Amino acid sequence: MSIDKSLESKQLERHFLSGLFSSPEVFPDIDIKINENDFVYTPHKKIYSVVKSFLIKGEPLDKVLIAQRIESLGCVFQDQINIYDYIENITFNKVNASGVIKAAEELIKLRVRRDLVRVASTLSDHAQNSNSEDVSKLIQEADSIYNSKVSMLDLNCKNPENIFSNLKDVILERAENPLDEFGLTTPFSEFNRLFGGLRPKNLYAIASRPGQGKSTFLNHMCLYTSQLNNVEALYLDTEMSTVEQQYRMAANISGVPLWYIETGKWKSNPDYVSKINKAFEKMEKFKYYHYEVGNKNIDQVISIIRRWYLSQVGRGKRCLIVYDYIKLTGEKTSASWSEHQLIGDKVDKLKKIAEEIDSPIFTAIQMNRSGETQNRRSDVIIDDSSAIALSDRLQWFASFVALFRRKTADEIALDGVDHGTHKLLPVKTRFQGRDSAGHQDLLKRKCMENVRGEPSVIEKWVTNYINFSVDNFEVKEKGSLKDVINKENEIFDLNNQEGAEEVL
Repeated sequence: MSIDKSLESKQLERHFLSGLFSSPEVFPDIDIKINENDFVYTPHKKIYSVVKSFLIKGEPLDKVLIAQRIESLGCVFQDQINIYDYIENITFNKVNASGVIKAAEELIKLRVRRDLVRVASTLSDHAQNSNSEDVSKLIQEADSIYNSKVSMLDLNCKNPENIFSNLKDVILERAENPLDEFGLTTPFSEFNRLFGGLRPKNLYAIASRPGQGKSTFLNHMCLYTSQLNNVEALYLDTEMSTVEQQYRMAANISGVPLWYIETGKWKSNPDYVSKINKAFEKMEKFKYYHYEVGNKNIDQVISIIRRWYLSQVGRGKRCLIVYDYIKLTGEKTSASWSEHQLIGDKVDKLKKIAEEIDSPIFTAIQMNRSGETQNRRSDVIIDDSSAIALSDRLQWFASFVALFRRKTADEIALDGVDHGTHKLLPVKTRFQGRDSAGHQDLLKRKCMENVRGEPSVIEKWVTNYINFSVDNFEVKEKGSLKDVINKENEIFDLNNQEGAEEVL
């Protein structure tokens, strides 16, 4: 069918392409909305398709290379245009970022109007040619044509749903196809048991002091969650280079001390040679990407996430993103835009991109000095949300926030050396795992406190936490505080003990 020429605009298409060449940084923000069907003029379709492939791969928009790519595809245009000259003319005009976005919106509007005309034409053909004698069936078929076509025009268009209308079917279907976890299963069984893994569209965060092992924790969590769920993972690093992280991950996977790997001395130790060779075999299975973003502001980081997701993962598939860690990286403070507002803006945008790509993002933020553990007793350390530096927005937008810190000497003595060197203390948890205690996970235990100037052991109610051992960039879970208390009180599950029948 012919489309009214008023629903096409060759000039608008040229204007948009001009803007894409002059302001390519806006591509990630418009790519989710615009596609080749928004262009009517064939050369513009081909130019946009090739430009898009360049941008997804992070390649610069070289006019000659783009024209050469189009020519190599064997494209022949009716107007017999010289593609080199045509692209040169397009790029002559400069369009700013806002102009590109507005042009994209207008192109989308024209495409939607053309599609609606086609829907109307299809309905017209159906009404004229249908042989159905049943009026109800005729109307149902028309409804089906209209709804199936129009729903594709706006994927974000949804109506409120009665949550109970199909709830029975949803529950029964899940029972027929059970999951270990609703989200991504982490390598930490206690974390999965209490918090249900890492759920898509959600932001997870730990707060820690410098040098407490937060990067080691994030790397281990990201690497093995990726492997367990067979999904790609992207580690956005604000401090370390890719090479530095490569050595650390090699130490984690092999168990060989970092110094021997960095210096190459591992080759003189037969045991280390064996471990390294086994690590090489394991490395082939990982889908783990690293990107240095120390000088990138949050908008650039979001563009990197989008580009990597679209080119490496693929729309509609899940992945895992780690951003290590939330701080100022290129953002500028001003009289009207303070540091805590900029940090809040970063948290907000990280949450939104998690929703957009339907995947979890795990990040970290600094604790203030009230969370410092070196040469301090546990009773003087602040273990609550007030220890999180800079921004309350982390707790507004994140589904899970926890303090991750090294245990003090008295805590190690109290918990026992078998229960690790670090603790993960939740301060906000939105989702619950299989054995979650709900909003209050308080346990009564023995604690060391200063009573009348003397350190004393007293009983008090404390929040449950998970124990970890951090050694040579490897992180191992060591049970929860509940396990510590059970051991203290010699409470054991008789069903899991040898000789249980005799005792009973």
